[in-house]
Amino acid sequence: MIRASLRLIPLLCVSATLIVSGCASAPKPGSPPVLSDYEGKKVALIDIDGEASGRAVVEVALINELIKRGTFILVPKNEVDQARNAPDVDPTDWRAIAERAGSDIALRARIARFDAETKEGYSAEEVYDSQLAKERGKKEGKTNRLFKVKSMKGVVEVELEFADARSKTDASFRKGTAAHEETVSADAKSGSIHLPPKLRFLEGLARQAFRKFFEQYE
Repeated sequence: MIRASLRLIPLLCVSATLIVSGCASAPKPGSPPVLSDYEGKKVALIDIDGEASGRAVVEVALINELIKRGTFILVPKNEVDQARNAPDVDPTDWRAIAERAGSDIALRARIARFDAETKEGYSAEEVYDSQLAKERGKKEGKTNRLFKVKSMKGVVEVELEFADARSKTDASFRKGTAAHEETVSADAKSGSIHLPPKLRFLEGLARQAFRKFFEQYE
């Protein structure tokens, strides 16, 4: 009897280890999304929180990326609005709105950063001045010429939240950040300075941010 008891001890330890490791591997609420899990499912974009100009740009860029991917079925905006305005739906409950709209996945976004800052300054390059060379000699004909420089640094950062529309708990809650920043510059060496319009520049950054996001979490 004693030997039989001793043999059971390792088996019990192994079973306990398996149970613990299985629990540890379960994704926690707020973990990064695995977008392949949403393939073929209906996704409802419920809300975008941010300034008006940023919301318009982010909404277009996000919807275009969702459609381009072709792996999700995007619920039309008018159906989401109808669900939000239903008398028996809490307009602040994003998952309830998504469920009423017939969606599998609720999606919402919050714009953390959406800005482009322009800076001006001067730079110099060494040039040969023939008049100066005549006055001081050929070896002294070089001088520095100043010219105006402008640069624009833009950043777009959007937090995306996904959840099972039919779940009443936070177990399905997933979160990730789409972000991209870039700097463009121009100088007056060859004429006037041309930088892209601020909003158009930010539109490009938003597209890049969502493209990178879906590639990272697919």
